[in-house]
Amino acid sequence: MPSNALPVSNSPLPGTVRLRREYRDVIGRPMTGTVTLLGSSSHDIAGVKVLVAPAVVQLSGGVLEVNLPPDRYELTAQLKTVEGARLTEKETVTLAE
Repeated sequence: MPSNALPVSNSPLPGTVRLRREYRDVIGRPMTGTVTLLGSSSHDIAGVKVLVAPAVVQLSGGVLEVNLPPDRYELTAQLKTVEGARLTEKETVTLAE
């Protein structure tokens, strides 16, 4: 890391909304995988420019949990079951303050 780089902050930006999704198989076991999030517009939050760019998040225990600016998002989950079966789940969600 360059000496002038700032550490990554795990604190949510002000004005963001919590999004939580659980991904489980038919008998309730957590699935593994990633979710790609793509918003529909850029935001300026407390002087931070949040651009429209895909962000990939790793599931933890089958759970996606993120804080996002209010917007409409396309979620594309690339999932895997305990047995190794792979599937893709797509949905659109709208987050409001």
